[in-house]
Formats: sequence, C-alpha cells, structure tokens
Amino acid sequence: MRPATSLASLPSASAADFGGQPPWSVISTTTLVAALRIDRGNFATWRCRGIGPAELPTSWFRPASGRPRYYLVSHVLAWIAARHAQPFDYRACWLDYLVSIHMPTDLAWARRLAEREGPVQNGVVFTVSGWRAYLDSLDLDHAPVQA
Repeated sequence: MRPATSLASLPSASAADFGGQPPWSVISTTTLVAALRIDRGNFATWRCRGIGPAELPTSWFRPASGRPRYYLVSHVLAWIAARHAQPFDYRACWLDYLVSIHMPTDLAWARRLAEREGPVQNGVVFTVSGWRAYLDSLDLDHAPVQA
C-alpha cells in the first residue's frame, strides 16, 4: 500500500490501528508513520508547520540518537479526528479500551496498567522525572490530557 501523502488521506480515528496499544501508550514517530502508513517526509513537514499531533515533552525521555519525538496514542487519535472534523473524547476512548480488555471502567486503571508496564514502553525510555510526569498526566479526572 502506498503511503499517505496528504492530510486528507489519513485514516479515520476509528480506523487507525496501533497494534492494540492502549490509548495512553507512548509511541515514536517511526511507529506512528508505520501504523498510519504516512510518508515520513510529509509527516516531518506537517510537524514543522505545526499541523502534526501534540508531542510529549522531550524532557520526559532519555536522550536517543536522531532526536526522536514521542506521542501519546490518544493525542494522535485526537489529531486524526480533528483533521476529519470529527469530535474526539479522551475519556470515552480510554474507557472503550478498558472495556475491550475486560477491565473495570475506572480511569484509575489506565495509570495502574501503565505503572505495571514500567518506564520503558515500546522501546521508549523515560527519565525518572519524566516517568512521574507521564503517570501524573494519566489522571484524566484531575488533569485532562491536551491534544
């Protein structure tokens, strides 16, 4: 399949497939462009123009070669929904995932599941303070995640 070359050719948020990753998972640019079948050069252009998804703070992560950027799956889904002029509800997205894995519909489980996974997710390594900030950002009832 040919990579997407325009914002209009992005899949809908409901059709986006991140391999079963929870919406609070951290993914790299490499994972993002592969999952959405986006041309990496076009994605870099969108990011430089300020029309890409919200990035997580680089201070949260250990330095890595190539200065990678990281994203929350739910930020990417919200970005896609916005590109298609569709609404996106973080809480509903997170709760839908919890239901799909037969967990209680309590958003505190998102934090518990992330804590269990630990400070290395999908090859992404957090700093100690970054790990704390990431976990704190998962409390949607008190600190809504911003897209």
